[in-house]
Amino acid sequence: MKLAENIELIDGTMANCYSVKIENRNVLIDAGMKSSSKKIINYYRSMNSKPDIVLITHCHTDHIGGLSDLFSEFHPQIFIPDKELGIASGKEKMPTRGGVMSAVAGLMKARPLEDVRPLSELSEQGIKPVDTNGHTPGSTSFSFEGMGAIFVGDAVFEKDGKYEFNRSFTLDPENAEKSIKRILEFHGAVAYPGHGKQFRIP
Repeated sequence: MKLAENIELIDGTMANCYSVKIENRNVLIDAGMKSSSKKIINYYRSMNSKPDIVLITHCHTDHIGGLSDLFSEFHPQIFIPDKELGIASGKEKMPTRGGVMSAVAGLMKARPLEDVRPLSELSEQGIKPVDTNGHTPGSTSFSFEGMGAIFVGDAVFEKDGKYEFNRSFTLDPENAEKSIKRILEFHGAVAYPGHGKQFRIP
């Protein structure tokens, strides 16, 4: 589904996955659940194309579950927030606050993937990582400066004119609140969240 010039939402994934065209390269934002991987693969196959770069906003399973299948199919460069690199590679577990929701999240695991790179090594012009931690330790948003777009993962969504985050799955609510304020400084940009619809930042 085309959302803007050079920005498409890949239909049918549990968490929103966006494909962005930048200088003839395809950048995939997040990789959905493992069950989403076929839809993402078929999306690119239908255009005789592939994702060149995958940017992960954070390492919850609904955002990285499809990585292993996508890597096997296309071998893109995959960039993970530095603080969560060990989670994607299976060396560490995602910290949680405890409780029922955390227990549910702990039952869903992504297949570990060794061939991932720390986000600090990203050098693609026009893409600016923005530290929006709180939801997870390494939660990161990606500002595409020439497009007036920022991809925010689960750091914020808009509901009835209010800016919120999912408290049940958020590790550090205090930092999450600060991250929302950081995102709202991108005045006039369109924010593309991991769940829900995009919205323009006033």
